[in-house]
Amino acid sequence: MTPRELKEKWNLSYTKLAIFLCRDQRTVERYCTEEEVQDMVFGYCWFLDQWFSLHGVTPPPFIFTPAN
Repeated sequence: MTPRELKEKWNLSYTKLAIFLCRDQRTVERYCTEEEVQDMVFGYCWFLDQWFSLHGVTPPPFIFTPAN
């Protein structure tokens, strides 16, 4: 799944998508035009799509949980 597909499917703003992808907004805007998208971003978008399907549009807990 591309970042643009995820954004459109779940009606996400660039700001919210940037938070979910742990990237700055400018990078996410480039991703949505399919410029410079790294392979791992496609996988992460797929994961977020699955997560949203199960839990609604909420961030997975590990995004905001500090590593120990």
